[in-house]
Amino acid sequence: MSEIQLPVRVVELLCSRICHDLVSPVAAISNGVELLTEMGADGMNDALGLLASSGRAASVRLQTFRLCYGAGGSESLISGKMIYESFMQYIESDKVKLEWDLMNAVPDEDLNPGFFKVLLNTMLFARECLIRGGVVSVTKEGMKMTVKATGETVTIREGMAEALRGELPVDQLSPKTVHPYVTNAFSQFFGFPITLNVGENSLSVDIAYTPADSMTADETAAA
Repeated sequence: MSEIQLPVRVVELLCSRICHDLVSPVAAISNGVELLTEMGADGMNDALGLLASSGRAASVRLQTFRLCYGAGGSESLISGKMIYESFMQYIESDKVKLEWDLMNAVPDEDLNPGFFKVLLNTMLFARECLIRGGVVSVTKEGMKMTVKATGETVTIREGMAEALRGELPVDQLSPKTVHPYVTNAFSQFFGFPITLNVGENSLSVDIAYTPADSMTADETAAA
């Protein structure tokens, strides 16, 4: 693992991004409570439906953010199945589909802690580039996994590619580009280099990985 220090500006923008994504479902929960208060039994079904859907949306986003940005995402107990399920729940109301053959994925025991954090962050990057919907696919070949976004319109907003490559200056970051920026930071910290490739109506990100048993004694001690 390489020591990476994030500037305060990055932390501020990351918190802003998380809060922005949680405002909508949390506000909807508040609206459901108000509906119950104002309409009583007459609005019971509508209010309960709103509370249930909004509560689930908030819970799903929190779980995803925990894996993406929190310490939980780099724990040794994190598995490919957990990442798969988290992403599936995150996109359940989107026009985005996931194609990932878990049977041919990298065995969990072969990976160092932090790989799945990098993978999930990369998958969310791909999803954000599918503004009008499409497919996020995860495939394995040799010593790399590839996350690919394919759709009618694949849009990489200004600064996102540079941020993912670690080339965007901190003072030019925004809430939209902070996610690819920290994705790059995590990839460097955990030692899983990422490479962005942009094609026609598609983009892909290769993640290179090293099986845990190939680590040197010094690397194992440091991990």
